[in-house]
Amino acid sequence: MDEGRLGRNVVLIRERRMWTQVRLAEEAGVSPTTVSGIERGRIARPHFGTVRKLARALGVEAEELVAGPTAGPAAGPAALSLEWAMSSGEEEFERGLEGATMARLGSLSRDLGEEQDRLRKLYGEVGGDGPRRVLKGLIRHAAANSGSVDAAISVHPDAEAGGKV
Repeated sequence: MDEGRLGRNVVLIRERRMWTQVRLAEEAGVSPTTVSGIERGRIARPHFGTVRKLARALGVEAEELVAGPTAGPAAGPAALSLEWAMSSGEEEFERGLEGATMARLGSLSRDLGEEQDRLRKLYGEVGGDGPRRVLKGLIRHAAANSGSVDAAISVHPDAEAGGKV
């Protein structure tokens, strides 16, 4: 296991949710010191129960939190998820879409649409230029990914054969 990956993944997902370390600690039922230690790499191998609590609070699988959405054999098209879509690079994202099944594309399309709606709602609730600018960038990113998924669906071989999403 890449010892810094867990911390980077926690930071990435926590910041995407616009949570502080304290908020994550409260949601997960762990101490803020534990969250900070994991994120900074001071706790390189936390107890799996702690990882599971953090993953549950962040809405991801524990394995994904440890390995990351782009690691290991699950990194192929079968790993299409909202977290993967939001954290992968443009080339990796496009490669993942190319080999994906129609069902996975449809699921990802729905997830991205829900994420756009959630971010737009947050945008309206958040004050201050800094957070609004971050949210605007995330909304644009989700919209771009959603457009790529829609394009992939339209050219998918199953789409021509009347496949259902």
